Amino acid sequence: MNSTDSKEKINKALYYMQNDTLKAIEIFDEILEKEPENIDALNGKGSTLMKLNLIDEAEKYFDRSISIKKTSSALINKGIINKNKKEYQKSLNYFDEAIQLNPQLTTIITLLKNEVISLLDEEVKFDLDNFQPEIIELIEEGIEYKNSKRLWDALECYKKAILLDKSCINYVQILIKEIKIILFHELKIKTPKFENTQIDQLKIKSLRLLLVEENPEQSLKIINEILKKDSDEIDTINEKGCVLFLFDKYEKSIKCFDKCLKLDADYCYALFNKALVLRMINKLEESLKCFDELLKIKNDSSIKAYQLEILDKLHQRS
Repeated sequence: MNSTDSKEKINKALYYMQNDTLKAIEIFDEILEKEPENIDALNGKGSTLMKLNLIDEAEKYFDRSISIKKTSSALINKGIINKNKKEYQKSLNYFDEAIQLNPQLTTIITLLKNEVISLLDEEVKFDLDNFQPEIIELIEEGIEYKNSKRLWDALECYKKAILLDKSCINYVQILIKEIKIILFHELKIKTPKFENTQIDQLKIKSLRLLLVEENPEQSLKIINEILKKDSDEIDTINEKGCVLFLFDKYEKSIKCFDKCLKLDADYCYALFNKALVLRMINKLEESLKCFDELLKIKNDSSIKAYQLEILDKLHQRS
């Protein structure tokens, strides 16, 4: 079957998907019998099975499709399937990956993500019935702060809840992880040049693993491979600091940023990242000092917002 025949058959199957799902499946099967790795046919059959509410069967086809080549269609459907299975964090990961792959779909995928986040919040609230009123109040207040984009206040509520009652840690850690992922995406990583040197190719690979495939463990392996070849590769050291942040290795993360700043005192990426990680571990004065230094190099309203938030927090303490 040549590519033209396949496209015609797929278009025909997509037509039948709307009013004759069994006929659509028959056509997709005919294509897949001759071209078992045809991405469009795999995704098409998966979507048709979802219309028939055969979710487990549909997921097999999307998994097969993703194993061959990642597409936004398969990733979005995997996100929807995991949402329905109440595996909310997996769902959010698939949606994030789909956005990285196809930023033009950001608006519609964000709507899907918001639905999942809402369900996650409701599930946590439902499960809180077993806790003391003070704990419930702190966690619900944290969720409200998070929804209002007051992330630091949300983290403070969650941490207080854990200190008061260790039994809530499993619920609260999910919410803390959600905020950490948001903060991670605010960290600054310099985009590598698309050149043909071995190090540049490895840098692109590590960044793709980290931001597109959401596989920080494998990304860190590539990062360490680069640093064996060049221990002073400043952009890679900075990226390593960002990955270590994801693994809760905050002090090691800061050491990476400090090394970058020893190599280049005006390296804005590392200075911003260090400030953010210091804020994460509540070292407010040190974080503020980094933001102050950064503003001398780069006048940015987002930096000022961080600076003002810390100043307000310090004022509350005094």
